[in-house]
Amino acid sequence: MKSVYHLESDKMKKNILILWLSILSLNSMAQIKKNSIYLEALGNGVVYSLNYDRIIPISNQIKLVPRLGFEYIPRSNPSVYGKFNVPIELNILYHQNNSNPNFAEAGLGLGLFSLFNDYKYSMVGDITEKTYKLAKVTTLRLGYRHQKPAGGLMYRAGILVRLTQDEFSKSRVGDDLFYVIWPGFSIGYTF
Repeated sequence: MKSVYHLESDKMKKNILILWLSILSLNSMAQIKKNSIYLEALGNGVVYSLNYDRIIPISNQIKLVPRLGFEYIPRSNPSVYGKFNVPIELNILYHQNNSNPNFAEAGLGLGLFSLFNDYKYSMVGDITEKTYKLAKVTTLRLGYRHQKPAGGLMYRAGILVRLTQDEFSKSRVGDDLFYVIWPGFSIGYTF
């Protein structure tokens, strides 16, 4: 029969082992580089977008990835379309282990697109001021992402599915700009 001292010592050893394993698992989750900047062709920006995202580890296999992007098209005389778009997205990455650079990617996105809203005439009949309003389109992304745990080159490809489109954008561009399904391709750097 063990003494009280031995029981307490065994309990302390067990707690130290659990703490040590917890620190090791947190350290292994922290090994992957978390920040990425990349250029996406097509995708949520429709033409292109410059993006930043950050990986938030949930477990060794699952990562949460919020993303923010920006597209600017210098139009000299914009008519229906404005000059900028802002894609926002929340993705989930899944992979087998931290040494595997290949991820399955799924997420929800919100695209904010500047579209022509109204205008004002001058005394001589010229248009003096145009106003723009943000159109909103939500998307579902399904895709593939390659990102080495140590960082460096990253690339991704996916299919986007339009889930909703607000009435303002439907009245301005219909379904011509926001297709039901379209691809997105990204290349960038992880650090």
